[in-house]
Amino acid sequence: MDRLQADLSAPAGTPVVHTLANGVRLLAIPMPHVQSASVGVFLRVGSRDETPATNGISHVLEHMAFKGTTTRSVQAINLDAERLGADVNAFTGKDTTGYFMTGLGRHAEQLLRMTADIVLNSTFPEGELQRELDVIRQEAIEYEEDPQESSSELLDRAVWGDDPMGMPVIGTVKNIERFTRQDLVRHVQSHYVAGKTVVAAAGNFDVQAFLALAGELFAAMPASAGDAALGPVVPAKYVGQAQARRFTQVSQVFLNLAYPLAPARADEMPQQRWRLAASLAANLFGGGMSAPFVDTVREQLGLAYTAHSTMESGDVWANFVVHAVTTPDKLDALMAATGELLRAQASAIDPIQLERAKNQLTVSRVRACERTYATMEHAVEELLASGTVTPMADAIAMIDSIGADEVRAVFERMLGHPLALAITGKGASARSARQLAASFAGVVR
Repeated sequence: MDRLQADLSAPAGTPVVHTLANGVRLLAIPMPHVQSASVGVFLRVGSRDETPATNGISHVLEHMAFKGTTTRSVQAINLDAERLGADVNAFTGKDTTGYFMTGLGRHAEQLLRMTADIVLNSTFPEGELQRELDVIRQEAIEYEEDPQESSSELLDRAVWGDDPMGMPVIGTVKNIERFTRQDLVRHVQSHYVAGKTVVAAAGNFDVQAFLALAGELFAAMPASAGDAALGPVVPAKYVGQAQARRFTQVSQVFLNLAYPLAPARADEMPQQRWRLAASLAANLFGGGMSAPFVDTVREQLGLAYTAHSTMESGDVWANFVVHAVTTPDKLDALMAATGELLRAQASAIDPIQLERAKNQLTVSRVRACERTYATMEHAVEELLASGTVTPMADAIAMIDSIGADEVRAVFERMLGHPLALAITGKGASARSARQLAASFAGVVR
């Protein structure tokens, strides 16, 4: 415990990371200026770990984990948290599944016990399974019939092709309808293991008590599935292709395009600095009303009402994504303007725009650190991506130190890859998507 005691002596707000003997990582971020706390258990498993036959099982499991444990019914799970006034939620992503609660800081240990019970002791009652599968099936159908959701899902296929990363997190209706309790049990045994687990908390709570309790609750979690060793995660290969799906009942076109944000070599730039530079690039391009992309296509050309760019990322992957909604007659002009603007950023970065992007990213980080869940979630993401958590003051200083050439290099590097393009809506077709991608490539080169 020497290392742990040294961590606890750090200044308030400094992340504390400790690894149990079985590989579970504990993460505590003290926030003495608030009264609340968020507690969560995050597992490095998601749709990336599925096959076409099991696609969607991580999401089904996340739903079913709340339907009863060895000691509590679904009603008790909900009531126990709500009696404390706590919010309870969960999510499934490409590479992570998370279970979390937010309540008063003085209840942090109770929140931890309840969250641990859901993750470690769920029984997946047969009587609850079919009802929940019906609910998830409706959710999946709703996504399929939404052109905006479909565009996002198609973009995953355009980015990663047939790799599991290209499959939808929610899965397919066919799979959802046939999952069994035994399928869920096998998935837990394979992936809910110590080497993939982070137990985290952020807020005003007793850090020493939290770490001690987490160590007690998770000490017996199996280190891995049977004799299987947990090796490093290999990033999915970027494909870069065009996808489309027509929706006859809408009058607009939903556009998503992406490029991979391939990390710089370790000897060129530390991973955290690279991720901040990539975030700056996305924010600079389309992260506000005065950003070049938004100002040009909305204010100057009137090509779209909805237009923005973001960095979407996970543990070993990151993509630069541009999203816009327009009408079919303006799609060609929108694509051409987008390509010209991207090429311009790869040539030179406007210092005023860089200042704006830096300040916006800094304020975004500061505001997130005033919310316990956002603080916890960001810290877990960074821990899974790089193995460390950067204190807020250090991250802000790093943002300020990133130069225009580093941001320009992000654009230059990503434009060296083929475009990933997804369009849905009126008139969308595979042929038109391929033609758009081909003409776009001619603009950015």
